[in-house]
Amino acid sequence: MSDREGFFEGSQPFEQDENGLRSVKYTRLKIDSAGRVVIPAEMRAAMLVKPGDIVTADVADGEFRIVSPEVALKRVQAFARKWKAEHPGESVVDELIAERREEARRELEEANEWRKAHGLPPLE
Repeated sequence: MSDREGFFEGSQPFEQDENGLRSVKYTRLKIDSAGRVVIPAEMRAAMLVKPGDIVTADVADGEFRIVSPEVALKRVQAFARKWKAEHPGESVVDELIAERREEARRELEEANEWRKAHGLPPLE
């Protein structure tokens, strides 16, 4: 075991969640002088990526995250399934359209208040 307890340097089995997304627990990786990191094969497989794929990355609270388009899609699909189960008979599209129309109505109202205050005719 290394001096940093909790990290494992050998290959590891996948853990799979109910949405089919796979996880590999912590593995120690080395950053080379050019800032590159080699992602082990089992991690690339869990991320659903292969050489040449484009991924999205961000850093939040000091944690570097890489997400493949396939994993992002699986997450959205899982969210949609959960939403549909919790809101039977409702359409997320209809709800989104209603929200956008209300937002547009409020923006038009605000714009017309500003135009009125500045002596301009209202927009329709």
